[in-house]
Amino acid sequence: MSSLFQADYGISDRLTVLFLGDSITDNGTYIAYMDAYFRQHLPEKELQFINLGVSSETASGLSEPGHPFPRPCVHDRLGNALRETKPDWVLIGYGMNDGIYHPFSEDRFAAYRKGVLDAIGQVKHVGAKAIVMTPPPFDADSFGPNGALRSAGATSYDYANPYADYDDVLRHYSRWILSLGDIVDGVVDIRTPLARYTEHRKKEEPGYKSGDGIHPNASGHWILARQLLQSLFGATPERTPEYVERQRASGFFTLVLERHRLLSAAWKEHVGHTSPNKAAALPLAEALAQAREIELRIRKRLSEQ
Repeated sequence: MSSLFQADYGISDRLTVLFLGDSITDNGTYIAYMDAYFRQHLPEKELQFINLGVSSETASGLSEPGHPFPRPCVHDRLGNALRETKPDWVLIGYGMNDGIYHPFSEDRFAAYRKGVLDAIGQVKHVGAKAIVMTPPPFDADSFGPNGALRSAGATSYDYANPYADYDDVLRHYSRWILSLGDIVDGVVDIRTPLARYTEHRKKEEPGYKSGDGIHPNASGHWILARQLLQSLFGATPERTPEYVERQRASGFFTLVLERHRLLSAAWKEHVGHTSPNKAAALPLAEALAQAREIELRIRKRLSEQ
């Protein structure tokens, strides 16, 4: 697809982008990479990335019996999230948890489709652009060590004991996302580049782990960020930043990530969610004030480079 950046004839000087998703988004590293890219290459743009990812969340409302608590659902908080953040664009990234780590089921697939379509409808109703990401791949070779893969016909499955071929389920879900067409303002295929990168690394380095099978490692987050930068903004980073492999070696990125996680926790608890696991967060006003102080340190660090 042509990027939204191209469709809009340029990146607005001010743009608020809301990210909704599960634990991969909750981690937020890929969003911080995007933030860092713009700070280094287009510092005049005021792009506000608001991360409202919640670990364990789904769009479908489903939850496997083995999960320690009923999985939160984005629809429990979507209306409030849109009212509070007033986004221009909304990135919707679900699927990994929506198949609840079972073999494919038409009923579960229908619940996922309904959840995604309902989210798209609410986003468009408030006048924001709705952009949907495919689910990432499930990497069975990297799964573990605190669980066991289960074959077809097992009596139960869950996030700790997933179906060994669960990636086939996510492939099915991804094909549907890619078929959405004009229903959405944009679709971003994160599955294909992540899968290709992992395959390439495994050929180069037998035994390579892409993460824990569910959550990508830092390099995977960079692949995700790069795909979003290209698809949404028409930006193609020429090289992988040093801080992807050595985060702590970059004082600049350390500050960007600190600011990102400070604001993400505050926004998440300000908006509210149904997970029993609450983030240690400042009240939003205090977090915004502290973020402004970190912002000054980031700008100083950039001026010294």
